[in-house]
Amino acid sequence: MNLFGSYDVVVTGAGSSGIVAAIRAAREGARVLLLEGTGFLGGLITGGRLTKPTGLINSKIFEEMLDRCVGYRGADGRIRESYWGKYTGTFDAEVMQRVIIEMVEESGVEVLLRANVVQTLTKEGAVHGLLIRTKSGESIVLAKAFIDASGDGDVAALAGVDFMLGREGDGLTQPITSYFRVLNVNVPALVADCEANRDDMWEVVYPKEAGDRNEDYAMAVLLTGFQQRIKDKVAEGFNWIIPKDHITMKTGLIPGEISVNVTRFQGNGLDERDLSRAEIEIRKQAYCAFDFLQRYVEGFENAIFLEVAPKLGVRETRRVTGQYVLTEADVRGNRRFEDAIGLCNSPVDVHEPGGSRAIMDHVGVGYGIPYRSLVPMKIDNLLLAGRCISVDEIAFGSTRNVPACTMTGEATAIAAALAARRGVLTSVIRAEEVQARLRELGVWLGTPEESVPDVLRQVS
Repeated sequence: MNLFGSYDVVVTGAGSSGIVAAIRAAREGARVLLLEGTGFLGGLITGGRLTKPTGLINSKIFEEMLDRCVGYRGADGRIRESYWGKYTGTFDAEVMQRVIIEMVEESGVEVLLRANVVQTLTKEGAVHGLLIRTKSGESIVLAKAFIDASGDGDVAALAGVDFMLGREGDGLTQPITSYFRVLNVNVPALVADCEANRDDMWEVVYPKEAGDRNEDYAMAVLLTGFQQRIKDKVAEGFNWIIPKDHITMKTGLIPGEISVNVTRFQGNGLDERDLSRAEIEIRKQAYCAFDFLQRYVEGFENAIFLEVAPKLGVRETRRVTGQYVLTEADVRGNRRFEDAIGLCNSPVDVHEPGGSRAIMDHVGVGYGIPYRSLVPMKIDNLLLAGRCISVDEIAFGSTRNVPACTMTGEATAIAAALAARRGVLTSVIRAEEVQARLRELGVWLGTPEESVPDVLRQVS
């Protein structure tokens, strides 16, 4: 079997958690390989057009990424507030892609795209290598430490680790979705429409100082609602084929650009037939929603349908069983942990499995994410980052968002780099060592003794 290479740290998955993990591990002195199954970096924050972090950014690497986007005039770095809490502003997907490439190359991370892990190589209960498949065939990758940032927990599952899937009772997961983008929208007219129908809107966020130009609203508008309008127009005969009862939209970098979140497909994100069907059905739903907006929402009369996001938005698959399962009570109760590696204020964001509703519940000043939730049971030398960490089905509604994903990426990178430097397994690294480095970087940890950051003290 061909040996592709030997590394200090191998990160699987180049979404937001994997990008942060790879860059941080390299900056900590590790020789890093970043594996990604698609042909681009960034996952949903680039290819999925998921350009608004749902919550405050508390990862120093991602904070730098956002700052660089601002420097390219491709992001709104200001803190804004919705009914579900405070969040760090939006960015443009392609500008973010540019920044990711810059930072990955500057840090010396080796990237291998279109590479899939097909087997883990274990010895005495620890992962020591991966069998990968590329266009060139199969190869072995060896490393001193591994991070599963695949989103789906693929590496952990291949290693035989237990995992949770879906809600208790029927096993259904949150539905799959994709953003679609529209150009040439009259945003001032759209905002005026939403204000005139305020009782049908859950949130109407826009710059109060904005005038009558589309430029005044770029990357600064967030709208959710239209529930009654959908209901009324369906009663009048409009063929609404989407199993969702509301629409969310946001403005982009281009004046008059709107990204719409409304599509919904119920399926298993680990099943190839479901994924294939989702790609088709979501596009049909996007065309339906576009027709609705053009007919019934002010500002869309001359709109142009630009694209459906090229990367499918799989919200939920495996939640790997770790040393601690973060619970709904922990999240809603603002629990602090002695081994916390990040304070997260992302709302409990759950799109009803098998239904049409969704919840976005405020969690106040936030909760700590315990390091133990990043450490899988039954296997050593493998750490979890991103949406596959160890949480229950409702806590997942918060931790699946970008702020938690990037925090877990940064923490696992520090642990993996420490293990590689010392020539030990990741189980030898203590949470306190990871926390000490995170404190040096200025991360809010979410431990019991830590004070609440000023930015979170006033929470609506």
